[in-house]
Amino acid sequence: MNYALAKGGSIDIQNSGSLIGGADLILGDGSGNQSATQLTIEPGGTLQVAQLTVNKATVMIANPLSATEPTSLTTDCNLVLINSFITDNSQVFINGSVDLTKGGSNNTLCGTGSVRIIGCVFGGNGAVRKLATNCASSLVTTVCSQQQQPQGCPGPVSGNNANEGACDVLVGTCAPLPVELILFTATNTAQQGVALHWVTASEKNSHSFVVERSADGKIFHRLGTLAAAGSTQARTTYDLTDEQPLSGTSYYRLRQVDLDGTTTYSPVRNVKRGLAKGEGLAVYPGRSAQEWVVRTALPAETLAQGPAAVRVFDALGRLQQVPCPADASQTGQWALDLRSLPTGIYIVRLITAAGSFSQRIAQ
Repeated sequence: MNYALAKGGSIDIQNSGSLIGGADLILGDGSGNQSATQLTIEPGGTLQVAQLTVNKATVMIANPLSATEPTSLTTDCNLVLINSFITDNSQVFINGSVDLTKGGSNNTLCGTGSVRIIGCVFGGNGAVRKLATNCASSLVTTVCSQQQQPQGCPGPVSGNNANEGACDVLVGTCAPLPVELILFTATNTAQQGVALHWVTASEKNSHSFVVERSADGKIFHRLGTLAAAGSTQARTTYDLTDEQPLSGTSYYRLRQVDLDGTTTYSPVRNVKRGLAKGEGLAVYPGRSAQEWVVRTALPAETLAQGPAAVRVFDALGRLQQVPCPADASQTGQWALDLRSLPTGIYIVRLITAAGSFSQRIAQ
C-alpha cells in the first residue's frame, strides 16, 4: 500500500509524536517547488515507513528533544530522492539503500545529524558527490553506508548504465555499532495490553535489554528484562508485553546493556490507552453499615501523580466532609465512612492524573 502527499500538502509529527506504518510514503508529485510539499518531524518525533520517495518536497528532521530522545526518520527499505531538500539535525536510518538514479543532482542533504545506510547508494559517482557537497560546511556530520543491499528491498528505480546502478558509498563505510536497532514499536492490543517489539540488525557484546516505562515521559521504571543475543550479525527479533499498562499515555524505551555494563537508550515510544469498564472506579459496601470501599485498578504510577483523591458530593453537588483514609495495605483502595451523613443519594468521585471517575451510591 502507498500513501501519497501531493503538491501543497504537509505532514507535521509533533514533539515526541510518532507515525509508524508498513506502507510506502511518497512526498510530492514532481510539480511546483520543493517548499510547497513539506514533512516536518518535530523534536523527539519518529517517522517509520516501508519506503520513502521524495519528489519535489522538503523534509525537516528537527534537533533531538534530549540526549536520550532523538528525532528519527527510519525506512524499512529504500529512500528514493528525486528532487528534495532534506535537513537532518538528528538521526536517519535507512534499512535499505539511497536511490538517486532519477535525479541525484537535484537533491540536497544538510544539517547536523547523522545518516546511516544499511545498503548502497545508487546514482553514479557524480550524483553521490553532488549530494554530499550541495550543503558545503553544513553537510550532515555522519553519513555512512554498509554496502549490504538487504533482501526484499528493490534495486534502483532507474539506473540506465552500470555506473548508476553501482553500489556506491556516500562518505564512508559505517563503523560497527554495539547494537544496530532498526525497529522499536509499542502497540495497543485488544486483550493483552501493550505489545513491545524491537529488531536489531546486528549486536556486539550485548548483554540484555531492559524495557522501561514512564507515566510522564521523564521518570522511567523497569518493566522487564530480556537477554540479548551477545554478538551476532544476524537479524534478531524481541517481544515483550506490558500486561498491566497505564491508562492514558504511557512512554516506553529500551535500555541496552553491554557485557561491560555500558548502557545506551532507544528512542522513546508512546501509547495512549483507554480504560476498561470498571478499571477507573468501583464503590461497594464494606463490612459495616454506612461504610464503603472505594477501589481502582489504575496502576500505582498513575495514582502517585497528583496524588489521587476521593471526594463525596450530595445530590445537589455539595462537597461533603467525610473520612476516607487510604488503605495502607492495598494500593488503590480507600475506606469511605458515611456514618455522619443522612440517608440519601451521593456521588463518589476519584480524581487522578488519568482523569476523574464517578459512581453514584445510595445509603
